[in-house]
Amino acid sequence: MISDQSMTAKDNSHLLAEEPPMRRLNLNLLYPLHAILHSPTLTEAGRRVSLSQSAMSHALRRLRDHFGDDLVAHSGGTHQLTPLGMALRGEVRRVMKEVEGTFNYALDFNPLTAAQTITIAAPEAIEQMLMGPVLRGLSIHAPALSVRMVPIDVEAPQRSLDQGADLLLLPAEFAIDRLETLPILTDHASCMVWNGHTEFSDCNDFSEEQYRAARHIVPLGEATALLAIDDLGQHILRARRIGARTTSQATLPAVVIGSDLVATGSAWLFQYYASIMPLRVITAPFQKKETVFVAQWENHRRCDPMLAWFVKQIEEHVSSFRNRPR
Repeated sequence: MISDQSMTAKDNSHLLAEEPPMRRLNLNLLYPLHAILHSPTLTEAGRRVSLSQSAMSHALRRLRDHFGDDLVAHSGGTHQLTPLGMALRGEVRRVMKEVEGTFNYALDFNPLTAAQTITIAAPEAIEQMLMGPVLRGLSIHAPALSVRMVPIDVEAPQRSLDQGADLLLLPAEFAIDRLETLPILTDHASCMVWNGHTEFSDCNDFSEEQYRAARHIVPLGEATALLAIDDLGQHILRARRIGARTTSQATLPAVVIGSDLVATGSAWLFQYYASIMPLRVITAPFQKKETVFVAQWENHRRCDPMLAWFVKQIEEHVSSFRNRPR
């Protein structure tokens, strides 16, 4: 009599026999390949992976033999990737991230002792309003955790991931479909003036005529690009009379105070400014449209305990906000 266990073994061996043989590749070549595809010179590629010039040359020969392609050409001091080399860049970067995620995976994460680094790409308004309070809490809950904030190009968020960001914070309309996504808050466009403004100190909203006649202040990389504004609103924005330009949105309050200037941007951020400075938030003269901001991260990081813990800190911070997504 044949046991169930023997039958199962036979069935499994039959399935294994049908699987195509796996090619044995030297996965150590992934590291020099990644470095070669993302470095300006072979010497710099070797430095990134701690290999000598001769070792990198040997690795490049083996890679060329494997792919049947030069991958990179050096001519007159320039470093140019072949079409295959260019096509491989994104794929190799993705594989390297998954490999690193696998080998850095841990079932446990103790925030009190963890000495890791998380890189977050976010717009300036989100960095000021959301990350400030979250980061302040880390001094108690995760004293050895290091956080690196970098700006994000919301129209090309993949670039931030390619440059090493672990977490993206951006408007949902610019979100990357394939990523893990968590809605965190909503925002809309509003205006801000000095509360001693000679004309608008008692106003709760602007008429279109008042808005067009006012002098406006605009920061570099104006944050209204992150907010949902209808066609009429965009037309009104383009027609503004710009009285001042600043290098950063963070400098807006200091310049607006004591002036006749009007700033347009995040209602959420402006309300915060008005709560701690002599400023007033006024409804903008165009249709109010909500923008949902989301947190995003790579699918292969969904079980990363460090990232999950950090996202939870964001969730807990925004849980009491009135502008939570419905």
